[in-house]
Amino acid sequence: MEIILYNPLSNKGKNIKIAEKLHKKAIKEERASKIVNLLEIGDVEKFLNGYNEEDRMILIGGDGTLNRVVNQIKGIEIKPQIYMYKAGTGNDFMRSIKSKKHLVDIKPYIQNLPILKVNGKEELFLNGAGVGLDGLVCYNVNTSKESKNKSNYFKNAFKSFMSYKPVSVLIDVDGKVWEENKVWFVTAMNAPYFGGGMKLAPKKLRKLNHLELVVIKKVPRWLIFMIFPTIYLGWHKIFRSFVRFYKGQHIKVSMLTDSYLQRDGEHEYPVREFEVFKNK
Repeated sequence: MEIILYNPLSNKGKNIKIAEKLHKKAIKEERASKIVNLLEIGDVEKFLNGYNEEDRMILIGGDGTLNRVVNQIKGIEIKPQIYMYKAGTGNDFMRSIKSKKHLVDIKPYIQNLPILKVNGKEELFLNGAGVGLDGLVCYNVNTSKESKNKSNYFKNAFKSFMSYKPVSVLIDVDGKVWEENKVWFVTAMNAPYFGGGMKLAPKKLRKLNHLELVVIKKVPRWLIFMIFPTIYLGWHKIFRSFVRFYKGQHIKVSMLTDSYLQRDGEHEYPVREFEVFKNK
């Protein structure tokens, strides 16, 4: 059985057409198939227990959809195969896998994901989580009435650059504690990409058993406009006076002021502290 899962709220509602296309292809090739709306699944564990190793689930969507799914299924044994069809506005997870196939087996990549602890709850994340300018950009993009696209992203990024005030943070990486001032970004990465293709942690691969904390600090406002575009190519590392990378298993960041946090493109506010750590 091929179970095609789609999120009607993702990709401007276009994912149903992709689901129908995959369904027709399966029927044509004489494979049993059905389409399931993710939002209509009530009991997730009961739903998953209805299938076995011979079944294949195809998830249609981007980072936001996959983030919600992995948090809904955490702690549940997954018997079916799980594939993903890239169809969201943010696809940093798929970028990091670097597969040229339309359908990618993602089951190995969603095992033992890192954990974010914030505001009394624990959540898994795929790509990155942090506070600062990236959190404010996500907030402005997510609350904008316009469609999520590159034009809207850059417009809200510019808006965020102009209004964001760098903060002081206390950082703890595996027990080593220090303070940083005038911080623009402090983001823990599990993979290279965030923000729709920005290569914030160029050397961080999913298979590496650590998280990478990226800190961008003490950058004059006029210069941040120059550094920001270089992140798409991973070239921001040349600005050594302003950009720092730290490896760790357990990272804790504290702020004295309320800050915007982003997790795989989803925002949260207010945040004064967050922790990230590798899942055992």
